[in-house]
Amino acid sequence: MASTTPSQIGPQPKYASEDTASLMKGLNRLPLFMTELDTTDGGGGSNTALEALQALAYEGTPFEIASNFKTQGNDCFKLKQYKDAAEYYGKAIAAGSKKDTKKEDSSGNAENEKIEEIVDAKQDPGTRILVHSDNYGEETEIETENLKRLVTTCYLNRAACNLELRNYRRVINDCAEVLKLQPLNAKAYYRSARACLAIDKIKEAQECIERGLEIEPQSSYFNSLSIKVMQREDHLLKVEQQQSQREVMKKHIVRM
Repeated sequence: MASTTPSQIGPQPKYASEDTASLMKGLNRLPLFMTELDTTDGGGGSNTALEALQALAYEGTPFEIASNFKTQGNDCFKLKQYKDAAEYYGKAIAAGSKKDTKKEDSSGNAENEKIEEIVDAKQDPGTRILVHSDNYGEETEIETENLKRLVTTCYLNRAACNLELRNYRRVINDCAEVLKLQPLNAKAYYRSARACLAIDKIKEAQECIERGLEIEPQSSYFNSLSIKVMQREDHLLKVEQQQSQREVMKKHIVRM
């Protein structure tokens, strides 16, 4: 009687004949094993598993959706993945912004419908996802305030990301949004001042520092930054004086 090796006993798995590369390519279409974004099904169609997972991100109340994106942003920030973190914070901000609309029915009556308008992290006005929820009318003042604080934090966190990415104009814009919601937010003034200093907006940087010191008079961060601003101002003044001297010399040589 011929001997049978253990590998020959029972039905063979359908993956047994696949090489490692093909197997890993197939696994990459499963969200759990995904190492890079694959939006296909391997045959030219859509990746329904991935689409279902993405849809879950928009389920729940605005606060729950925004909190989920904020957490993902925090995780990316800790790993110094600042671009990804900024995108997640952007999605959290968008999720925290809802808009009331009225829907006309066929009889011409206005049917009140509340929807949340979510703009993608790149802030493209042409790309919007409408998320319907039955819970908006049940929001309390406390929930609304919590959502406001969460959105404010995400603006501030995205500003921190853009400081690392050297997107200084975006830092200033995000901090301006923070100050609309929380006029006494010292961190917003601090990050604005750093961004202004980076693009040599000395006067604006000094103003942000002054306002920050009014909120936190003993802050070593603002005092340290103030010294850097003064040093940069002196440097720019010297450069300007040197350029003026060179211009005078050129004119003198031409006259000769």
